[in-house]
Amino acid sequence: MHIPDGFITLYISIPAFVITIIVWAICFKKIKLSEQQVPMMGLLTALFFAAMFVNFPVIGGTTAHLLGGAAIGLILGPFAGCISVTIILVLQAFLFADGGITTLGANILNMGIIGVFIPCAIFLLANKAFKLKPGPSLYATIFIAAFAGDLLAALSAGVELGLSSSLFHYGVGFVLPAMAINHSIIGVAEGVVTVILITTLFKLRPDVLEKSPIFGKLNVFKNKVEVEA
Repeated sequence: MHIPDGFITLYISIPAFVITIIVWAICFKKIKLSEQQVPMMGLLTALFFAAMFVNFPVIGGTTAHLLGGAAIGLILGPFAGCISVTIILVLQAFLFADGGITTLGANILNMGIIGVFIPCAIFLLANKAFKLKPGPSLYATIFIAAFAGDLLAALSAGVELGLSSSLFHYGVGFVLPAMAINHSIIGVAEGVVTVILITTLFKLRPDVLEKSPIFGKLNVFKNKVEVEA
């Protein structure tokens, strides 16, 4: 999903940078990590830094791959998740030319903002409506949130590329279906990986999830806090 240099116009890349910078500022102001979450952030950042290098060609030089935004955002919260994915994308762009420098704002908007905040929003809305607890309904929600985050991030990239047809040579009507088809498949893998990671943490390190701005809102953790109080 990394967009290389020269694929989107300034009319797309500049607003993307502006949006990204505003969100960065908010994230740096809002981020709060517990003692347990700091090493987890480093671990997840390294894990998905490597995972993003497993690329599958889509169209015209763009690629499809796991994002990790949903997993990082749900485990650490969207603000830390956005910063984590940003670190990954900046390192990939500057050290490995995976994604362009001029398109860095767009790539972060797609993968680090949409790919992180959308899954968190879906999960919070579902938890508010259904009072989720560990079990099939919780894991289905995690899967759907991760799938949607991956797909919407890809569609956002497709819109940016399609609106830059003077450079990319493919219009929105061609790019969006290509991105949607490929990332519907990748989205399934994203959902499965995210469920496996979070299920493992529930079993081995529930303290990390308890401190999460997202999972900390589950009744299983809220009730525990009330009992301890």
